[in-house]
Amino acid sequence: MAQIKYIKDLYENEEASLREICRITGHSFETVRKYAYQENWSEDNLPDIEPQSYPVLQDFIPIIDKWLEEDRKAPRKQRHTVMRIYHRLCDEHGFTGCYSTVKKYVRKKKYVMKTLSAGYLPLEHPKGWGQVDFGLAEGEWAATGERFPFYALTISFPGSNNGVTQAFPSQNQECLLEGMKRIFEHIGGVPPRLRFDNMTTAVAQVLKDGERVLTEGFTRFMLHYRFQADFCNPASGNEKGNVENKVGYSRRNAFVPVPVITSFEEFNEQLLEWCEKDADRLHYKHKVPIRELWEEDKAALLELPQYPFSVFR
Repeated sequence: MAQIKYIKDLYENEEASLREICRITGHSFETVRKYAYQENWSEDNLPDIEPQSYPVLQDFIPIIDKWLEEDRKAPRKQRHTVMRIYHRLCDEHGFTGCYSTVKKYVRKKKYVMKTLSAGYLPLEHPKGWGQVDFGLAEGEWAATGERFPFYALTISFPGSNNGVTQAFPSQNQECLLEGMKRIFEHIGGVPPRLRFDNMTTAVAQVLKDGERVLTEGFTRFMLHYRFQADFCNPASGNEKGNVENKVGYSRRNAFVPVPVITSFEEFNEQLLEWCEKDADRLHYKHKVPIRELWEEDKAALLELPQYPFSVFR
């Protein structure tokens, strides 16, 4: 609520523009506009989903809620229908109530879940959400001893401070998508939401209202893996500070001394091993292994699609 109040104060009292507020707070244009323009601050009149309102169903509500939360990670065609929830309750948990009671609760619960996630303003890093960035580094070819630049693509997870890196000779769209695909397959899932800067491999145009026109290849990749993408305001890399710190950390540790590279395929396998070992170090704040916190992030990942995305032409 403090963040929301800050947005409203900047807009009403400091007379800052919506763009200025985006830059200052790091929140998206849509979120800033929502709270800057909001006039009615009464409690949302959401449907009643308290267990005591469903005396026959109340003992089964935690089970239903768990199934509905898990459905967020599953493909749409493989999510629970009300009828499937009803049959599972009867067959697996001995529910003896009627279908209409289950239907009433599920419909209200889904509405509440959708409403609370709309315009969501996180005050801490949501589980499973990640940030993406390229970093420039230098390597040495094993065959010739020649030095050359390469680009390290990193996806970091601010909630656990875990990160995974893959290296490529360029930072074009094929390298971006192939790197993300490899990282998704390595971690065994897809982050539900990823934050990027306005890299031309993903963003074709930034419009005046803050909307982005995305490239066709990146759009297809998003649809295939079902994640949502957020983009920083122009010249505001600080809005994805976790991954920028992770890129620098990898450069200072995984790439020192200058790595001798036989092939990118072999080097990337070594990088995955390095990232796994690095997750054993203690989190800078919580003083527990990053790997332990990563399990919470990992549990929130979307399922991998049945068919991998074909990146290279």
